[in-house]
Amino acid sequence: MAGPAPEQDLLTRPRGHVEDPSIERLAEEAGHTDELAVGRRLFGWREALSILIPLVLLLAVARNVDWGTALATIRGSNPVLVLAALVVYYATFPIRARRWARLLREGGLRLLGRDLLEIIMLGWFVNCLAPAKLGDLYRSYLVKQRFNVSLSRTVGVVVAERLLDIFVVFALLVVGGYIAFGRTVLPDLRLVYLSAALLGLFIVGAFVGVYFVAPRVARFFPREVRRIGRLFREGVLHSFRALPEAGPETVVIWLAEAGRLAFVLAALGLELPISGVIFVAVASSLLTTVPLTPAGFGFVELAVVYVLTTGFGLPTHDAIAVAVLDRLVSVFSVIVIGGILYVRHRRRESLLNSRR
Repeated sequence: MAGPAPEQDLLTRPRGHVEDPSIERLAEEAGHTDELAVGRRLFGWREALSILIPLVLLLAVARNVDWGTALATIRGSNPVLVLAALVVYYATFPIRARRWARLLREGGLRLLGRDLLEIIMLGWFVNCLAPAKLGDLYRSYLVKQRFNVSLSRTVGVVVAERLLDIFVVFALLVVGGYIAFGRTVLPDLRLVYLSAALLGLFIVGAFVGVYFVAPRVARFFPREVRRIGRLFREGVLHSFRALPEAGPETVVIWLAEAGRLAFVLAALGLELPISGVIFVAVASSLLTTVPLTPAGFGFVELAVVYVLTTGFGLPTHDAIAVAVLDRLVSVFSVIVIGGILYVRHRRRESLLNSRR
């Protein structure tokens, strides 16, 4: 397995160096994210509230739904096609790991996708259980811990990865919406387009902030904070040198996400044009960026039901069946598989610690 990059002054801490306490505290919290997510504190009031609020909203919106029909539709789904949806979904993780390795490589860390596959699965597992995207911080911490690299730079790379995802989702939303609806913007879907436009502005603002504003503001902060900010900035900006390879991989990832939804629809005996499938998949994915609930729970389901009913005229009970089955594939399966990986990871860590 590859070690740290030759760029030692940027990627490793010098002997006797004490990192900024706030960053050190974040690292400690990230290191305990797995315990917070799977231990008893998962059921603390914050976690319960992050799930309860969107659940109440979902039930309020769907109070007139024939739940018996929706559940019957789910029970009657084709298991072979559900399995196909699972296969397509999990085929994206090696691509995600390879893309992440390419982005890290621009910062000098020589890794392969297989070195990061388990880490990225553990990050997804934590994101499915804990709010605030703690899984992204946790996987950054695992890379720091396993390969002895800067946490600030690694977090910057993850931010670049997320920005790239948002950019591709925005592009696919525009293209899919144009093909599905033409130049007509349905009044009921203006909220979706508005959300996408705000995310587009966020991308532009983030780049301006990181590239132009941050270096000018940094001089007012202590030297150590400037160093951490520089590493974070380099992590973000250097990652985009890999855009010729990472860009197409990102498009493949999100088309596969649409493919997963297509198999879910087929499993339920429902049909949408391919442009509509892409539109629904990426429109709902926009709300996974909301850090208020684990994996966007509640918000994503509402978005799927809203777009399927108002944009494509599906009955509400069918739309709810799609939302529930798709989340079983994309979230609850990750909790099961990620839980197995988590237990194995913890056992390995305990064994290594006992040998030290």
